[in-house]
Amino acid sequence: MGDYSGRTVLVTGAAGDIGAAAAAAFAARGADVVVTDRRADALEQVAAALRETGREVLGHACDQSDPDAVAGLFSAIQDRFGRLDAAFLNAGYGRYGALIDTPFDQWRKHVEVNLNGGFLMAQGAARLMRDGGGGGAILFTASTAATHICDLLGAYAASKAGVRMLAKSLASELGVWRIRVNLVLPGVIETAMTKSLIDDPAVRADAISNTPVGRLGRPEEIARLAVFLCSDEAGYVTGAEVLADGGQTLHGYPRWFSADYAEVGAEWTPHTQR
Repeated sequence: MGDYSGRTVLVTGAAGDIGAAAAAAFAARGADVVVTDRRADALEQVAAALRETGREVLGHACDQSDPDAVAGLFSAIQDRFGRLDAAFLNAGYGRYGALIDTPFDQWRKHVEVNLNGGFLMAQGAARLMRDGGGGGAILFTASTAATHICDLLGAYAASKAGVRMLAKSLASELGVWRIRVNLVLPGVIETAMTKSLIDDPAVRADAISNTPVGRLGRPEEIARLAVFLCSDEAGYVTGAEVLADGGQTLHGYPRWFSADYAEVGAEWTPHTQR
């Protein structure tokens, strides 16, 4: 699935579970890989593991909400590889909490990292692909929360909904340079980000009961989907959003947390305990 020999692929959020799995999957199929994350120490561990595969690897720490840092990243890619063929824009930020209690700084960080950072990374990637003349593929990690209401995830959902429209707009504009842009919408994947939620046995059980395939997702499954969507095998796919949620949204979004029918001022509890 996808021969990336001679190609350069960027993976953002590479120190996270999905990002690290994706970087390994691209490298396993012959890609030279650029990995970036704001966490320099964790990123270097990922880069070191990738180098053991024999592929060319550039690890470059970057805060994607900082325009100067992003410009430095793409300058480094140009200097090292002279090209960029695919970009899996996977980095993100998410915190649980009721919108009424969300501090503005936390709201702003969701927007800065997910939407503003996604824009800066996509713009930098598209410019390298355009200037190289060979086209390319950009894939965003959005979320099923970009299309469905999920209580306690409002700031994340709003910023990811912006990412969804950003990707579709880019797909429309960038086709003239043969650059494809798509989205993957993961459901609940077992990662460090979701750990605080699904470590609650009641929430885990409720989530699984609302997932037709009978389990939660794994980072490697999103990684394999990314490899496909960025490959020539998906060369006629652009502007698409691909659900990877085990069927969780087939009947609406699972209501693991809900304010519905709660007493005024009641604490948030798992939906199954109402």
